[in-house]
Amino acid sequence: MGLLIDPHEIYFNHFINGFNQRFGPAHPAPEPAWVANAAAVAGPARAALAGGIAEIAALQREFGIFRPGRSFLQSVALLGLTGALHGAAKERWLEYLAKLPRMQSNNPRETGEERIVNALVANFDRKDGPLPCYMQAHDGRTLEPGLVVVSEGTPLFYLEGQRFLTICLPMRPSGGPGVATGLRPAGSPAAAAPAPAAPDAPAAPDTPPDAPPPAAPRSRGRSRKPKG
Repeated sequence: MGLLIDPHEIYFNHFINGFNQRFGPAHPAPEPAWVANAAAVAGPARAALAGGIAEIAALQREFGIFRPGRSFLQSVALLGLTGALHGAAKERWLEYLAKLPRMQSNNPRETGEERIVNALVANFDRKDGPLPCYMQAHDGRTLEPGLVVVSEGTPLFYLEGQRFLTICLPMRPSGGPGVATGLRPAGSPAAAAPAPAAPDAPAAPDTPPDAPPPAAPRSRGRSRKPKG
């Protein structure tokens, strides 16, 4: 993400962890006595006792929060997952999510946003119940360069055997002298030109490519032959 989130990197786990808690494995527990006597506690309200993906799946059945044609940003906003604190960092996070339709994914027929939304909808429709979901970031310069990657796997070694639908978002370190972007934050002191990025490390989609260097000017005068 580079300059897009600088200097708010320390807050971004707040947004990602919020998603992982709401979409994580459910924790069913014995129903409290008051639930059995409360006729109004049904559907999403009853699933909320277990939390995690069970609650989100119940909300999806009731309200169709995720669906093709609705942006991922709108859907997570309905769930309160766009952040409540750190105003500047929240604005940067919303800006990043708004760029998902312009990103590519590990499915060449889908944009980054379509890949996430379609995978979530298919996950909710699984006959054996939805998998919990896990969101994380990966280095968009080197690992699946610039792609939103959605797959199934076991990203958490301490939850052995628990499969997740994983959503990997491409990000990159903050720009600065010596970093592959060659860009500097506004107001920072000038520095020597950085070395060009390696050809196998393209920029993440949130940062436009550097403009090509200007061509050397051509001399319009005619060349003269040396005398003698």
